[in-house]
Amino acid sequence: MAQSITLDHILQLVYGELDSKMVHSVMEAMEADPALLRYYHDCIATRTMLDSIKEEPSPTSIAIIAEHSHDSHTEAV
Repeated sequence: MAQSITLDHILQLVYGELDSKMVHSVMEAMEADPALLRYYHDCIATRTMLDSIKEEPSPTSIAIIAEHSHDSHTEAV
């Protein structure tokens, strides 16, 4: 019985979470279904954009978190 390929399978492919047999099945499904292929390309583009984000918390946020962590630790002692 042929396995139905879902959008979850596409995401797993994008993130390298499929075994080689499943990769082959997903690739075949994308060759046969242009909508799956478009979704794959959209996922790749989105992952690339997300991977390029270099956000860091502000120094104030770090100080607040450190203070809270220190206060929580000293309360437990």
